[in-house]
Amino acid sequence: MKRAAVGILSWLVGLCLHSQAGAGEAGLATVRFVQSGRTSSSWPLYVAQQKKFFEKNGIYLEEIVIRGGTNTARAVISNTVPIGRINPDYVIDAIEKGARVKIIEGALEKIPYYLMARPEIKSGAELKGKTIGADSLTGGTTLMIKEVLEKAYRLTDRDYQFLVVGTSPDRYAALKGGAVAATFMGPPFNLRAEKEGFTRLTTFHQHLGPIQFVIEFAHEDYLRSNRAEVVKFVKSMIEATRWLYDPRNKEEVIAIHRKVLKSTPEGAEDDYRFLVQEFKPWPTDGSVNKRAIEKTMDLRVKGGKYEGKEVPSYTQFVDPSFVEEAQRQLGLK
Repeated sequence: MKRAAVGILSWLVGLCLHSQAGAGEAGLATVRFVQSGRTSSSWPLYVAQQKKFFEKNGIYLEEIVIRGGTNTARAVISNTVPIGRINPDYVIDAIEKGARVKIIEGALEKIPYYLMARPEIKSGAELKGKTIGADSLTGGTTLMIKEVLEKAYRLTDRDYQFLVVGTSPDRYAALKGGAVAATFMGPPFNLRAEKEGFTRLTTFHQHLGPIQFVIEFAHEDYLRSNRAEVVKFVKSMIEATRWLYDPRNKEEVIAIHRKVLKSTPEGAEDDYRFLVQEFKPWPTDGSVNKRAIEKTMDLRVKGGKYEGKEVPSYTQFVDPSFVEEAQRQLGLK
């Protein structure tokens, strides 16, 4: 990345820095972490923050929010923020173009998205000729929605058009405002839209099965020089996920959701029932799910990413050693 671009990105990171209590804690190494928005899919992260798992393991997490998957990926690729959370398609694309980053941990191995439509649309067949809200024209979720529309309704990308409107909250707003006829979204927006009378056409999981929806990734320079801190980060996330799933912690888990996401009691309860009790998308050991990421690679092939080229193994993009060390320290391996 050119020097000017790095400077602009650094300014953007500073502008989008999510306010934290203080600049760190005495004696703890600060680990900077970026994601593209705050939704229920990051619940284990919020647990790790609020229950002080990071501090217990000897680090202070500085969370940064930068809107948009492309900008989030660029922050880590430039080493402006060393660790991030994103759909793996962005990371694989970047590595294949020469970026020095690696996937270090699995975050969601199932996708909790609903395909939601305007109330007047009652079937997927009615999407023909309509505009569908997306977060990009080429990213991993775009490959997923194309697969869902083809499998569920035999629609090809000639039958509809995409409008890029942003992340789940942006897509929810676009659907409510009538800018798009349909879109996909995760909790709490999918559950909220359904209660408001919008049509749930189908779910991504029904047609895709396990798929590596979200991963944590990091810049290789940071991985080499800060190995212990990265292991502590991964260890904290594993502990937080296991704590979140423990039914004895339900009330605290819901309280964390309400505090961080400013949700209503009803909304937090709905998300808990769907994500924690029923869907369970977060791995309890931090691993990148082999079957799920192979599905990610299958969609890349189907999307034309490797025409005339040899299809690489997903192992080229993943460094599992940080999860393995964290598992050993936790007695899980």
